[in-house]
Amino acid sequence: MTRINSNVASLRGLRSLNRASNLLDQSLTRLSTGLKINSGKDNPSGLIAGETLRSQISAIEQSIKNSNRANNVIATADSALGEINSLLNQIRGLVQEGLNDGALSSSEKEANQLQIDAALSAINRISANTTFAGDKLIDGSKSFTTTIATADVSKLSDFSINEAIFGSSSTIEIAATVTAAATKGELTYNGGTLSSATTVEVSGSGGSQVLFFGSATTTDDINTAIQNVADVTGVSSSITTNAVAGTSTFNSTNTNSDVVFTDARTTQGTGVFGNSVDIVFVDPGASASASLAVATDANGDSTITVNLANNGTAITSTAASIATLINGNASTNALVSAAGEGDGTGVVQAISSTTLADGTNGEITLASTNFGSNEFVDVNVLSGTLATFDTSNAAVRRDTGSDIGVVINGQTAQTNGLDASIKTASLDATLNFDSSANSVSSTATVTITGGGALFQIGQEVSVAGQVGIGIDAINTARLGGISGKLHELGSGGGKSLLDVGPSVQGSTLVNILEESIDRVSTLRGRLGAIQKNVIETNVTTLGVALENITDARSQIVDTDFAEETAALTRSQILSQSGISVLAIANQNPSQVLALLG
Repeated sequence: MTRINSNVASLRGLRSLNRASNLLDQSLTRLSTGLKINSGKDNPSGLIAGETLRSQISAIEQSIKNSNRANNVIATADSALGEINSLLNQIRGLVQEGLNDGALSSSEKEANQLQIDAALSAINRISANTTFAGDKLIDGSKSFTTTIATADVSKLSDFSINEAIFGSSSTIEIAATVTAAATKGELTYNGGTLSSATTVEVSGSGGSQVLFFGSATTTDDINTAIQNVADVTGVSSSITTNAVAGTSTFNSTNTNSDVVFTDARTTQGTGVFGNSVDIVFVDPGASASASLAVATDANGDSTITVNLANNGTAITSTAASIATLINGNASTNALVSAAGEGDGTGVVQAISSTTLADGTNGEITLASTNFGSNEFVDVNVLSGTLATFDTSNAAVRRDTGSDIGVVINGQTAQTNGLDASIKTASLDATLNFDSSANSVSSTATVTITGGGALFQIGQEVSVAGQVGIGIDAINTARLGGISGKLHELGSGGGKSLLDVGPSVQGSTLVNILEESIDRVSTLRGRLGAIQKNVIETNVTTLGVALENITDARSQIVDTDFAEETAALTRSQILSQSGISVLAIANQNPSQVLALLG
């Protein structure tokens, strides 16, 4: 090296020293921050991936917090519902005790009613005061708001919206169309009065009862006996067709001259009437003219005498004139109605007394109390004879009902009796059709306009990460069912213990309580299912995802201390050697002085 203006060796040593210093600074930065990527220049693509994963981690962590919060809200509501369940069971026991009329004094029944009143007040108080962070939970504040057309109100006995997620829509429409009518289990009996002693077992979804009938038991008696045990069997009974007597035709040789008489009397039960109706056509004779007239005589049997018109030569009364006379006379029309053959212009003949034949028996219909495939009627004849028939007139002893068929929003609904349910990712609802709307093509629409409790439990801000729950009001005004509402069990409500009697059956009170308990239990079960199968599983799934995504991000952005300390040592050595080399390189030009000496 004989040139001194450009010390290339020194520049080369300086460059190496700077590079070693940069590596040393980088290692120190990574070791001090614990991050492999501290700026975009460290790893541009890694920075993008790391920030994306960090955003996802943040969303997952908040989703877990949201899920735990939702779990706490539902647990609070469930605790209150559990207390209401206990109160309902307590009222159930008080009612059961109060119905023991023969062993309880009036003062004891009044004391029971006081306890019932207090329990009902407690239910309303719990409903109004159950809150979480200031929000009420079971007073109806968390229920969905809905609208329904006036024409559809009578078609639905009730409906409930359990879950709904609006997504980008402002409303959710639930359009239901009946595709198949629900039926009851149904049998008929039209055998009239029994001819021998008969024992039958009548069974339904409620239970069974053995009935004993003596010989000569009338249809009315059979109907009454079955109806008296309807609350036990779940099978109701009614006489749907009155017994009527038959018809008789008075034949004449002339065209359009026949007169058909039909017994106008009806009665429930057997078609065998205690007295008969006799009809006589009397010709006054050709010796003198006479006008058409009618007379009735009741002496055990009823006799209708028709005095035919005669012009002195022959009978002039036509079938039409006789029918008009009979039908226009209050006395005769109460017994029979008459109709002429064809246009009735033919002249009739005198005919001796003819008796109307006995007609058909009244028909008893045995039907299950409710609709659905779980409902049935079974008549098992243990002794004697009592034949029953189904709607196709086939001789059977058992008939089962069927569930209603419904399509909701184009999807076949799950049905039970008159109830139709739909369950999708964004909607869980049940519509309870009224029996008046139980016909094919009957439609009803419910529109959800808002309300409910929306929980954001997933990392995706969409219907996939949300749960919308509706909690209807749980109070004495809403609890109950078709038998009545819970508040009616209070004093002055019309169905209290003190009101039990001929007009208010004790079973009605029990039914109201059973329906209330079932409603609360169903709600608790639904909320519990959301807790266990939705929220808890969601927390577990998010926890696993959080572990894996955090690990993936750590591999990209976190410092590997073993690797980095090795790099630090290497950088330190390079830096020290670089300083030594630079010092040597800087001293090289001074050797030129030897040439000048």
